[in-house]
Amino acid sequence: MALSWIAIPLFSLVLLIPCFWQSRIQAADLSSHIYNAWLARQIHQGKAPGLWISFQSTNVLFDLMLEWLLVRVGPDLAQRVAVSISVLAFGWGAIFFIFRVAGRNWWLAGPCVAMLSYGFIFHMGFCNFYLSMALCLWYLAISWGQGWRVHAMAAPLLIVAWIAHPFPVVWAAGTAAYVALATWIEPRRRAFPLLAGLAALVVARVILTHRYAYSWSYNQAALITGANQVALFGLKYVLPIVTLLAVWLLLLRKLVKDMGMAHLFLMIPFQLWLLNATAVLLIPDRVMFPQLGHPLGFIAERFSLTAGLSMCALLAGAPNTRLSRVALVSAAVFFFGLLYADDRKLNSMENQLDAAVGTLPQGQRVVSILPDPSLYSLCFYHDLDRACIGHCLSYANYEASSRQFRIRAGRGNGIVLDNFADVAAAASGTYVVRSLDLPIHLVYRCGPGLIQICSRPMQLGETLAKGTETAQAPVRSLSTQLPIPME
Repeated sequence: MALSWIAIPLFSLVLLIPCFWQSRIQAADLSSHIYNAWLARQIHQGKAPGLWISFQSTNVLFDLMLEWLLVRVGPDLAQRVAVSISVLAFGWGAIFFIFRVAGRNWWLAGPCVAMLSYGFIFHMGFCNFYLSMALCLWYLAISWGQGWRVHAMAAPLLIVAWIAHPFPVVWAAGTAAYVALATWIEPRRRAFPLLAGLAALVVARVILTHRYAYSWSYNQAALITGANQVALFGLKYVLPIVTLLAVWLLLLRKLVKDMGMAHLFLMIPFQLWLLNATAVLLIPDRVMFPQLGHPLGFIAERFSLTAGLSMCALLAGAPNTRLSRVALVSAAVFFFGLLYADDRKLNSMENQLDAAVGTLPQGQRVVSILPDPSLYSLCFYHDLDRACIGHCLSYANYEASSRQFRIRAGRGNGIVLDNFADVAAAASGTYVVRSLDLPIHLVYRCGPGLIQICSRPMQLGETLAKGTETAQAPVRSLSTQLPIPME
């Protein structure tokens, strides 16, 4: 008991450090979320003609929390509080989920959960998805191995999670149903529900690929372990990834040695990982649903997070070795050291962005472009949203045109582009400035190594990439579909 009282505040404190160690939290789409929370206030006050707030039952919880906080504590503290709540909910939900499945194993759960908490999904800024996953992990931790009464008592967590995002709710409901069925069936017969689950995933793939436009790649096979969540800003993150995979392989071999492959195959945690890994491999990474303005993307990466959590829950049952403990803690320390350095660089660039935007007239339309498709550039691209709060209009913000969020835009509103094709063209630099866009300014990375921020007014008929060339700062345009975050 004493250990619990020490571990809870200690792990919470450590988990929250990245929310406060820099001048801003760098998580690509977070900047868009806080900008649109500010924009929602402008709509409520009648200061954003042509925009409105659409009622929807999902993909809104984080935005509602952010807007409520924005009014009371301002944009900076609102982000820190909302993200801190989400991180604590996710981190502890994952810890309790792992403990309920495999028993208490701090040496594996602590470092792994800390890295997954600040991994790819977090840094893409999928805030509603992240918060929903946190609540669903709590639901699974509470209901694991319990009867229908406990499941019913925990069900309100799924309702709240749905308001954040539907994807984790479907995953959690399916996981809970599978666990209940597999627990009820004799262990030697558990191959049957596993085969049924795999067949259901095949059917889901067939339905999605035959009814909707989609994209899928063999490269999704690289995501089945969930270790890819640690891959953030470049090749320097290879070391923590390799270390994580090596430790996981070592612990998996110990499980096979101790209980045999046949017994491991019939264990519920192993079957859950296998089902999640199969979902990563089979389900298309992008699907175009007709009610949306843009495909729902990064589906494989979302499933890779659940695969990583399932892997941790499986391996937490293996006995620790001194080597595995040292390796996991070292990987986590190295990962967060790299993250601190990269966040510092991004915040330095955002300081320049704030200064460039601050010289523009109040209420000016501003656009930026993506120099390349990396996560680093994507963070900078969305930093413009945050820089514009209270001063300018991020004209190519994607949320309204995607029709996945609550803010919607009418044609010719003058505040934000209402067509996602135009938003994508602006990001790639191929957008041509029209008369209704004027006056409009372009901010972009310039100078040696593209580490400085420049701005210039755009003229009628100019393309955004051509605008940077005119300013003697050529920028590469993207020929492939842009990795703009889509929740």
